[in-house]
Amino acid sequence: MDSSTISPVDSLSNNDSDSRHDNGAAATSPASPRREAEGESPKSSNRGQRVQLFAELGKEDMARIAAYARCLRKARGEFIYMPGDCADVVYVLRQGRVKLSVLSGSGKEVAIDIIRPGEIFGEFALVDDSLRSNMTQALDDVSMWVFNKHDFTHLLLTRPKLAMSYIRLVGDRRRRMEKKLSDITSKDVSARVCELLHELALGVSESETVARDYLVPLMHHDIASLIGASRQTTTSVLNDLERRGIIELGRGWIRINCLKDLQTYGAVLLALGVQTFFSFMSGG
Repeated sequence: MDSSTISPVDSLSNNDSDSRHDNGAAATSPASPRREAEGESPKSSNRGQRVQLFAELGKEDMARIAAYARCLRKARGEFIYMPGDCADVVYVLRQGRVKLSVLSGSGKEVAIDIIRPGEIFGEFALVDDSLRSNMTQALDDVSMWVFNKHDFTHLLLTRPKLAMSYIRLVGDRRRRMEKKLSDITSKDVSARVCELLHELALGVSESETVARDYLVPLMHHDIASLIGASRQTTTSVLNDLERRGIIELGRGWIRINCLKDLQTYGAVLLALGVQTFFSFMSGG
């Protein structure tokens, strides 16, 4: 989908609801859960505990920053950039979710993170003039701000609050990466799958209700990549969760039937893992 011509400044106060664009989607999925309003400012977005780039900025700062940006929309399934593309801009996600992936030496896609509203991506453009080494794909219908990298560097140098938010966001990503590495060695695959699905579901909506459906538009190999497990083992865990009625599996999507059940089951698995560890240690 082509970039939008809507002014970023106007979009801060625009209350129109988002439109749906299912063309170009990689897989067929059921109706998605409610999304935040298309015009919602990224500073008012709150997804889990992740750091929001514009969270600490006031209206005056936001108006000045928005003057440097243009708006871009992509339909679900569309790529925002690919490896080898020129890295001359950075993106701040307004709405939806974006999958960040790399290509292995064999050409296999490896998902490494899911970008949420209020987060920056493509920021390696700020480091040097190298071409893109990763790729990003819209998991929902998404909208984002696009900044020329030189303009964004200027904003970081002249807006201390923005610079501090950027530092916190980078630190938060480093902390999540360290946690992922720790989980690979300390938690079994079942517990890691439950934890990831729970985290991704919370990224859909701020409110939790028993009747709400939570849709995760990812393939099995994406889940496996994000938790550092094999696809075969991950598929076995997902099939088990479906047999228990906790999730429903489709072509390119996973629906969480009850978030509370998923959280409870994940906690039980984690407790069993800790108990097994101490039993092993005491037996030694």
